[in-house]
Amino acid sequence: MRVGFDARMITHPGIGTYIRNLVSAMSQQLNKDELVLFGDPDKLFEFKNVTVREYKTGIYGFKELFLNPYKKESLDLVHVPHFNAPLTRINNLVITIHDLIYLKFDGSSSFVKKAASKLVISNAIKNASKIIAVSENTRRDIQHYFPLSKGKIEVIYEDSDPVFLKNINSEKMQEIKKKYNLPDKIILFVGTLKKHKNIERLVDAYLSMKKRGIEHLLVVIGRYRPQEPEILKKINSSGAVYLGEVPLDDLIAIYNFATVLVIPSLYEGFGLPALEAMTCGLPVAASCLASLPEVIGEAGVLFNPYDVSDMANKIIEVLVDEKLRQGLIKKGRQRLEKFSWQKTAQETLGIYREVVNIDY
Repeated sequence: MRVGFDARMITHPGIGTYIRNLVSAMSQQLNKDELVLFGDPDKLFEFKNVTVREYKTGIYGFKELFLNPYKKESLDLVHVPHFNAPLTRINNLVITIHDLIYLKFDGSSSFVKKAASKLVISNAIKNASKIIAVSENTRRDIQHYFPLSKGKIEVIYEDSDPVFLKNINSEKMQEIKKKYNLPDKIILFVGTLKKHKNIERLVDAYLSMKKRGIEHLLVVIGRYRPQEPEILKKINSSGAVYLGEVPLDDLIAIYNFATVLVIPSLYEGFGLPALEAMTCGLPVAASCLASLPEVIGEAGVLFNPYDVSDMANKIIEVLVDEKLRQGLIKKGRQRLEKFSWQKTAQETLGIYREVVNIDY
């Protein structure tokens, strides 16, 4: 079986993690199969046992919708790990849909972008032989918006990047604290500054906690979006600290010495930071909506993300109750056993073989 894989988003946050780890794990399980990666060769050189074909067409543009670089390669199947598949028909197409944020939240994009996204997603779902959803919540969303998808969807979970298993010693932690001028007591948020991430209510909860004597500093890490400047303004006005995007090694160190990770999102397709935190032994307090309860299970404290008081109370519980903290850390380690890139790769290859009708 010869499989084409669109790897152009290898450096993107979230989806890039998915591509990088899935391809790496699949390349170790190929057996009689061949994996052909389409993307920038300079970004794909690290992978072993794969073939690379240059394909640098931009993401989220009209051009990618009308090109079909796969037809020259005599492929048995093509996997596009996002919804941006070509509009032209591709035999044995598999797509991965991580979330439907463009459709579920009005503030996530303009009317034109939302309409275009719905058209592209609808076409990809129509053309796909199989759809991989990264959570049961995403599966339900796909079926709600696109009833024709029923019977095509398989849920295959992701995992955190193995790099978060890296051992961080106390000297490295002190170095990072000094670099960013951070205290010992930290409430951490990791994610892009988007409206659905609910950061503004988190800031309100933080201000409430400060009035109640909580001394921890709220630290926000993630990509800034100039389309939504009010989020950063609110962070800065609260006394919280915004670090922007930080190097991966620095992020791992901060995960290791923070007190709690808070995920207040109104919507997540999966929620990788929860697993990243668990990997680093950091307790999680998170929203009770979308995929987060599914991913976190009993390994975190859940709150109503629309209720600032409930959010503040649940975060404080984790900050002050050491028995609860240690219990969450232990449950987090146990929860991680449910997720594995090797399992993700095995199940994904199984989808390929089902589509192509190969049994070995």
